[in-house]
Amino acid sequence: MDVKYFIVLFFVLSITEQIYSKSIQNITSLDEDSITSRLEILETKLTVLENEREKQHDVVLFYAIIKQREFSLNKQSTVVFETVIINEGGHYNNNDGIFVAPRDGIYMFSWTVSTVNTNYILTELVVEENVISSTGEREVDSGSYTSASMTAFCRMRKDDHAWIRTTGWDTSHHIYSKNTYSRTSFLGLLVHPE
Repeated sequence: MDVKYFIVLFFVLSITEQIYSKSIQNITSLDEDSITSRLEILETKLTVLENEREKQHDVVLFYAIIKQREFSLNKQSTVVFETVIINEGGHYNNNDGIFVAPRDGIYMFSWTVSTVNTNYILTELVVEENVISSTGEREVDSGSYTSASMTAFCRMRKDDHAWIRTTGWDTSHHIYSKNTYSRTSFLGLLVHPE
């Protein structure tokens, strides 16, 4: 009887162990699949967050001036601000005076134009052939040095172009930008990436 009892007990224990072992194994494999799936989701979210953070830290900012010059431009001529003070990201070209947007977003531009004597200077901010805003000076007295400034915000798409040009008013626009007087300058920055 002891032997029979022992055999039955052994048989019951071995069946129970197989069931228990299989149950643990199934739960473990489900947990592994679940953990793997959750880990993949977390890694994807982390990658997205890192990319967003990188975009936010990529500064887009330029400031350029006309350093020491006096000259006239015809109507609707691009004003080239040849001396770059700062150009984070390298999106302003001081050879042609054009800024190219590196990505979609809201940009801020500000510019100042200066002239002298009875000359005038009227300019406008242009984005992809659309005039956003304008400023200038046309009531200058003889012997006077005057300036006009403007700040404008606009939405740009990646690879859109922005520049300052003289308006279509009259034929000659005169810029006076010297060290000891008002400087003619242009700045732009990305204020809200989209």
